Amino acid sequence: MARRACLEKVSKKDTTNAGLWLDKFLRRHDSEGRERWKLIDEVISIGEPTWYPAWFQRWKDCLERYGARFREAKVEGRMVVGLGRDSVLETSILLHHTLGVPYIPGTALKGLASSFAEQRLGPEWSSDLEDCAHSIMFGTTDSAGYVTFFDAMPIPFTSKLFADVITVHHGDYYQEPNVSGKRVPPADWDDPTPVPFISASGKYLIALVGPEQWVDAAFAILAHALESMGVGAKTSSGYGRLSMDVSPATPPWQAEVDSYISQINALSKRKVAGSIHAYYEVWRDLEVPPEGKRELARAIVKKVQEAGRESQSRKKSWYQELLDSLQ
Repeated sequence: MARRACLEKVSKKDTTNAGLWLDKFLRRHDSEGRERWKLIDEVISIGEPTWYPAWFQRWKDCLERYGARFREAKVEGRMVVGLGRDSVLETSILLHHTLGVPYIPGTALKGLASSFAEQRLGPEWSSDLEDCAHSIMFGTTDSAGYVTFFDAMPIPFTSKLFADVITVHHGDYYQEPNVSGKRVPPADWDDPTPVPFISASGKYLIALVGPEQWVDAAFAILAHALESMGVGAKTSSGYGRLSMDVSPATPPWQAEVDSYISQINALSKRKVAGSIHAYYEVWRDLEVPPEGKRELARAIVKKVQEAGRESQSRKKSWYQELLDSLQ
Protein backbone atom coordinates (compact mmCIF):
# COMPACT_ATOMS: atom_id res chain seq x y z
CA MET A 1 0.00 0.00 0.00
CA ALA A 2 1.46 3.37 -1.04
CA ARG A 3 1.48 6.47 1.15
CA ARG A 4 -1.66 8.56 1.44
CA ALA A 5 -2.05 11.65 -0.71
CA CYS A 6 -1.92 13.92 2.34
CA LEU A 7 1.60 12.68 3.07
CA GLU A 8 2.88 13.08 -0.48
CA LYS A 9 4.94 16.20 0.29
CA VAL A 10 6.32 15.03 3.65
CA SER A 11 10.11 14.68 3.57
CA LYS A 12 12.41 12.83 5.95
CA LYS A 13 14.40 14.68 8.60
CA ASP A 14 17.24 13.93 11.03
CA THR A 15 14.65 12.89 13.62
CA THR A 16 12.74 10.58 11.27
CA ASN A 17 12.04 7.06 12.50
CA ALA A 18 13.54 4.71 9.88
CA GLY A 19 11.05 1.96 10.70
CA LEU A 20 8.08 4.27 10.29
CA TRP A 21 9.44 5.63 7.02
CA LEU A 22 9.95 2.10 5.66
CA ASP A 23 6.42 0.99 6.57
CA LYS A 24 4.42 4.09 5.60
CA PHE A 25 6.21 6.20 3.02
CA LEU A 26 6.36 4.29 -0.25
CA ARG A 27 5.28 6.94 -2.76
CA ARG A 28 3.64 4.57 -5.21
CA HIS A 29 3.92 1.07 -6.63
CA ASP A 30 5.50 0.63 -10.04
CA SER A 31 6.12 -2.48 -12.07
CA GLU A 32 9.85 -1.82 -12.47
CA GLY A 33 10.43 -1.29 -8.73
CA ARG A 34 12.08 2.13 -8.99
CA GLU A 35 10.01 3.50 -6.13
CA ARG A 36 10.98 0.56 -3.91
CA TRP A 37 14.66 1.22 -4.50
CA LYS A 38 14.11 4.91 -3.83
CA LEU A 39 12.37 4.11 -0.54
CA ILE A 40 15.20 1.82 0.55
CA ASP A 41 17.80 4.48 -0.32
CA GLU A 42 15.88 6.95 1.85
CA VAL A 43 15.64 4.53 4.78
CA ILE A 44 19.33 3.57 4.85
CA SER A 45 20.29 7.25 4.82
CA ILE A 46 18.47 7.78 8.15
CA GLY A 47 20.89 7.45 11.04
CA GLU A 48 20.14 6.56 14.65
CA PRO A 49 18.36 9.32 16.61
CA THR A 50 20.64 11.91 18.20
CA TRP A 51 19.14 11.04 21.59
CA TYR A 52 19.67 7.28 21.16
CA PRO A 53 22.95 7.11 23.18
CA ALA A 54 21.18 8.62 26.21
CA TRP A 55 18.27 6.18 25.80
CA PHE A 56 20.70 3.28 25.45
CA GLN A 57 22.48 4.21 28.70
CA ARG A 58 19.18 4.45 30.61
CA TRP A 59 18.11 1.09 29.19
CA LYS A 60 21.39 -0.51 30.22
CA ASP A 61 21.29 1.05 33.71
CA CYS A 62 17.76 -0.28 34.19
CA LEU A 63 18.83 -3.81 33.24
CA GLU A 64 21.85 -3.58 35.56
CA ARG A 65 19.56 -2.74 38.47
CA TYR A 66 17.52 -5.80 37.50
CA GLY A 67 20.68 -7.92 37.73
CA ALA A 68 21.46 -8.35 34.02
CA ARG A 69 24.88 -9.31 32.72
CA PHE A 70 26.12 -8.19 29.32
CA ARG A 71 28.23 -9.27 26.37
CA GLU A 72 28.94 -7.47 23.09
CA ALA A 73 28.32 -9.25 19.79
CA LYS A 74 29.61 -7.96 16.45
CA VAL A 75 27.95 -8.69 13.10
CA GLU A 76 30.47 -10.32 10.78
CA GLY A 77 29.20 -9.00 7.47
CA ARG A 78 25.46 -8.35 7.27
CA MET A 79 22.37 -9.40 9.23
CA VAL A 80 18.68 -9.28 8.38
CA VAL A 81 16.09 -10.10 11.05
CA GLY A 82 12.42 -10.01 10.03
CA LEU A 83 12.88 -10.43 6.28
CA GLY A 84 9.48 -12.12 5.90
CA ARG A 85 7.45 -9.67 8.00
CA ASP A 86 4.45 -7.83 6.51
CA SER A 87 5.72 -4.83 4.57
CA VAL A 88 4.82 -2.44 1.77
CA LEU A 89 7.73 -4.09 -0.03
CA GLU A 90 8.17 -7.78 -0.79
CA THR A 91 10.78 -7.90 1.96
CA SER A 92 11.25 -6.26 5.34
CA ILE A 93 13.64 -5.81 8.26
CA LEU A 94 12.93 -5.59 11.98
CA LEU A 95 13.44 -2.03 13.22
CA HIS A 96 12.56 -0.86 16.74
CA HIS A 97 9.04 0.59 16.70
CA THR A 98 10.01 3.59 18.86
CA LEU A 99 13.67 4.14 18.00
CA GLY A 100 13.86 3.04 14.38
CA VAL A 101 17.14 1.16 14.91
CA PRO A 102 17.82 -2.50 14.03
CA TYR A 103 17.80 -4.92 16.96
CA ILE A 104 17.65 -8.64 17.74
CA PRO A 105 14.58 -9.77 19.70
CA GLY A 106 15.23 -11.71 22.88
CA THR A 107 12.89 -14.41 21.59
CA ALA A 108 15.13 -14.88 18.53
CA LEU A 109 18.23 -15.22 20.71
CA LYS A 110 16.51 -17.66 23.05
CA GLY A 111 15.18 -19.74 20.15
CA LEU A 112 18.60 -19.84 18.52
CA ALA A 113 20.35 -20.91 21.74
CA SER A 114 17.66 -23.51 22.42
CA SER A 115 17.91 -24.96 18.93
CA PHE A 116 21.72 -25.08 19.07
CA ALA A 117 21.71 -26.77 22.49
CA GLU A 118 19.25 -29.43 21.39
CA GLN A 119 21.05 -30.16 18.10
CA ARG A 120 24.68 -29.97 19.20
CA LEU A 121 25.03 -30.56 22.96
CA GLY A 122 23.99 -34.16 23.42
CA PRO A 123 20.99 -36.07 24.80
CA GLU A 124 20.89 -34.27 28.17
CA TRP A 125 19.89 -31.11 26.26
CA SER A 126 16.90 -32.74 24.57
CA SER A 127 13.69 -30.74 25.04
CA ASP A 128 11.76 -34.02 25.27
CA LEU A 129 13.25 -34.83 28.68
CA GLU A 130 11.80 -33.57 31.96
CA ASP A 131 14.03 -31.79 34.49
CA CYS A 132 16.94 -31.76 32.03
CA ALA A 133 19.40 -28.95 31.36
CA HIS A 134 17.35 -27.74 28.39
CA SER A 135 14.09 -27.38 30.30
CA ILE A 136 15.87 -25.76 33.26
CA MET A 137 17.61 -23.12 31.16
CA PHE A 138 14.92 -22.40 28.57
CA GLY A 139 11.74 -23.49 30.36
CA THR A 140 8.77 -25.54 29.20
CA THR A 141 5.12 -24.87 28.45
CA ASP A 142 4.45 -25.32 32.17
CA SER A 143 7.36 -23.43 33.76
CA ALA A 144 9.70 -20.55 33.01
CA GLY A 145 13.38 -21.11 32.36
CA TYR A 146 16.17 -19.99 34.66
CA VAL A 147 17.58 -17.54 32.09
CA THR A 148 15.80 -14.48 30.71
CA PHE A 149 16.87 -13.24 27.26
CA PHE A 150 16.38 -9.53 26.57
CA ASP A 151 16.33 -7.79 23.20
CA ALA A 152 19.85 -7.03 21.95
CA MET A 153 20.10 -3.32 21.14
CA PRO A 154 22.78 -1.76 18.91
CA ILE A 155 25.65 -0.08 20.72
CA PRO A 156 25.53 3.65 19.84
CA PHE A 157 27.38 4.76 16.71
CA THR A 158 28.10 1.21 15.51
CA SER A 159 25.02 0.11 13.52
CA LYS A 160 24.34 0.86 9.88
CA LEU A 161 21.69 -0.09 7.32
CA PHE A 162 22.57 -1.26 3.80
CA ALA A 163 20.70 -1.72 0.54
CA ASP A 164 20.87 -5.38 -0.45
CA VAL A 165 19.29 -7.52 -3.16
CA ILE A 166 17.82 -10.97 -3.70
CA THR A 167 17.73 -12.05 -7.34
CA VAL A 168 14.94 -14.44 -8.24
CA HIS A 169 15.96 -16.20 -11.47
CA HIS A 170 12.86 -18.35 -12.01
CA GLY A 171 9.89 -16.36 -10.74
CA ASP A 172 7.18 -18.42 -12.41
CA TYR A 173 8.56 -21.63 -10.91
CA TYR A 174 8.06 -20.29 -7.37
CA GLN A 175 4.43 -19.29 -7.95
CA GLU A 176 1.48 -21.43 -6.89
CA PRO A 177 0.81 -24.48 -9.15
CA ASN A 178 -1.56 -23.89 -12.06
CA VAL A 179 -5.09 -25.34 -12.30
CA SER A 180 -3.69 -28.72 -13.30
CA GLY A 181 -1.53 -28.79 -10.18
CA LYS A 182 1.75 -28.38 -12.05
CA ARG A 183 4.46 -25.77 -11.68
CA VAL A 184 6.05 -23.95 -14.58
CA PRO A 185 9.51 -25.55 -14.90
CA PRO A 186 12.56 -23.27 -14.64
CA ALA A 187 14.20 -22.40 -17.93
CA ASP A 188 17.36 -20.66 -19.12
CA TRP A 189 15.33 -17.91 -20.81
CA ASP A 190 13.55 -16.81 -17.62
CA ASP A 191 14.14 -13.18 -16.70
CA PRO A 192 15.89 -12.64 -13.33
CA THR A 193 14.00 -10.35 -10.96
CA PRO A 194 16.10 -8.34 -8.48
CA VAL A 195 14.23 -7.82 -5.21
CA PRO A 196 15.64 -5.13 -2.89
CA PHE A 197 15.86 -5.54 0.87
CA ILE A 198 17.66 -3.91 3.81
CA SER A 199 20.36 -5.52 5.93
CA ALA A 200 22.23 -4.26 9.00
CA SER A 201 25.66 -4.33 10.58
CA GLY A 202 27.02 -3.17 13.94
CA LYS A 203 27.70 -4.26 17.49
CA TYR A 204 24.85 -5.35 19.74
CA LEU A 205 24.63 -5.59 23.52
CA ILE A 206 23.24 -8.93 24.66
CA ALA A 207 21.70 -8.98 28.16
CA LEU A 208 20.79 -12.07 30.19
CA VAL A 209 19.40 -12.47 33.71
CA GLY A 210 19.47 -15.57 35.88
CA PRO A 211 21.63 -17.63 38.22
CA GLU A 212 25.30 -16.95 37.54
CA GLN A 213 26.30 -20.45 36.38
CA TRP A 214 23.28 -20.77 34.10
CA VAL A 215 23.87 -17.33 32.58
CA ASP A 216 27.53 -18.23 31.92
CA ALA A 217 26.38 -21.40 30.18
CA ALA A 218 23.76 -19.50 28.16
CA PHE A 219 26.36 -16.98 26.98
CA ALA A 220 28.69 -19.80 25.91
CA ILE A 221 25.89 -21.58 24.00
CA LEU A 222 24.77 -18.34 22.39
CA ALA A 223 28.30 -17.44 21.30
CA HIS A 224 28.70 -20.75 19.46
CA ALA A 225 25.18 -20.53 17.99
CA LEU A 226 25.65 -16.99 16.66
CA GLU A 227 28.96 -17.91 15.10
CA SER A 228 28.02 -21.24 13.53
CA MET A 229 24.26 -20.98 12.84
CA GLY A 230 23.53 -17.28 12.68
CA VAL A 231 20.40 -15.34 13.54
CA GLY A 232 17.68 -14.01 11.26
CA ALA A 233 17.16 -14.77 7.58
CA LYS A 234 19.51 -15.97 4.81
CA THR A 235 21.88 -17.63 7.28
CA SER A 236 22.66 -20.30 4.66
CA SER A 237 24.11 -17.48 2.55
CA GLY A 238 26.31 -16.23 5.38
CA TYR A 239 24.04 -13.57 6.82
CA GLY A 240 23.41 -13.22 10.55
CA ARG A 241 26.80 -14.42 11.83
CA LEU A 242 27.96 -12.63 14.97
CA SER A 243 31.12 -13.01 17.03
CA MET A 244 30.79 -12.67 20.80
CA ASP A 245 33.49 -12.71 23.46
CA VAL A 246 32.18 -14.92 26.27
CA SER A 247 34.65 -13.47 28.77
CA PRO A 248 33.15 -10.34 30.34
CA ALA A 249 34.96 -7.03 30.05
CA THR A 250 36.03 -5.74 33.45
CA PRO A 251 33.67 -2.88 34.41
CA PRO A 252 35.25 0.36 35.67
CA TRP A 253 33.88 -0.10 39.20
CA GLN A 254 35.27 -3.62 39.62
CA ALA A 255 38.71 -2.50 40.81
CA GLU A 256 37.20 -0.53 43.70
CA VAL A 257 34.99 -3.43 44.80
CA ASP A 258 37.88 -5.90 44.51
CA SER A 259 40.02 -3.62 46.69
CA TYR A 260 37.46 -3.63 49.53
CA ILE A 261 36.99 -7.39 49.21
CA SER A 262 40.76 -7.89 49.52
CA GLN A 263 40.80 -5.79 52.69
CA ILE A 264 37.92 -7.82 54.15
CA ASN A 265 39.60 -11.13 53.29
CA ALA A 266 42.79 -9.94 54.99
CA LEU A 267 41.04 -9.28 58.33
CA SER A 268 42.03 -11.65 61.09
CA LYS A 269 39.22 -13.33 63.02
CA ARG A 270 39.89 -11.31 66.15
CA LYS A 271 39.54 -8.02 64.26
CA VAL A 272 36.22 -8.84 62.60
CA ALA A 273 34.05 -7.73 65.54
CA GLY A 274 35.58 -4.25 65.65
CA SER A 275 36.09 -3.64 61.94
CA ILE A 276 33.41 -5.34 59.90
CA HIS A 277 30.68 -2.74 60.51
CA ALA A 278 32.88 -0.13 58.80
CA TYR A 279 32.76 -2.21 55.65
CA TYR A 280 28.98 -2.37 55.91
CA GLU A 281 28.98 1.46 55.87
CA VAL A 282 31.20 1.36 52.78
CA TRP A 283 28.76 -1.11 51.18
CA ARG A 284 25.78 1.08 52.06
CA ASP A 285 27.26 4.24 50.48
CA LEU A 286 29.09 2.65 47.56
CA GLU A 287 27.80 3.84 44.18
CA VAL A 288 28.22 0.79 41.99
CA PRO A 289 25.75 -1.43 40.05
CA PRO A 290 23.71 -4.03 41.99
CA GLU A 291 26.08 -6.85 41.00
CA GLY A 292 29.00 -4.99 42.59
CA LYS A 293 27.00 -4.39 45.77
CA ARG A 294 26.17 -8.09 45.94
CA GLU A 295 29.84 -9.07 45.58
CA LEU A 296 30.82 -6.84 48.49
CA ALA A 297 27.88 -7.95 50.64
CA ARG A 298 28.77 -11.58 49.98
CA ALA A 299 32.36 -10.97 51.11
CA ILE A 300 31.23 -9.28 54.36
CA VAL A 301 28.79 -12.07 55.21
CA LYS A 302 31.40 -14.74 54.43
CA LYS A 303 33.96 -13.07 56.72
CA VAL A 304 31.42 -12.85 59.56
CA GLN A 305 30.66 -16.55 59.18
CA GLU A 306 34.35 -17.49 59.07
CA ALA A 307 34.94 -15.53 62.30
CA GLY A 308 32.16 -17.49 64.01
CA ARG A 309 30.01 -14.39 64.59
CA GLU A 310 26.99 -15.44 62.55
CA SER A 311 24.63 -15.90 65.53
CA GLN A 312 25.53 -12.55 67.14
CA SER A 313 25.37 -10.63 63.87
CA ARG A 314 21.94 -11.95 62.82
CA LYS A 315 20.46 -9.86 65.64
CA LYS A 316 21.82 -6.67 64.06
CA SER A 317 19.73 -4.74 61.55
CA TRP A 318 22.75 -3.90 59.36
CA TYR A 319 23.67 -7.57 58.97
CA GLN A 320 20.10 -8.48 58.14
CA GLU A 321 20.14 -5.76 55.48
CA LEU A 322 23.18 -7.42 53.91
CA LEU A 323 21.47 -10.83 53.95
CA ASP A 324 18.35 -9.35 52.36
CA SER A 325 20.42 -7.87 49.53
CA LEU A 326 21.65 -11.35 48.62
CA GLN A 327 18.18 -12.85 48.25
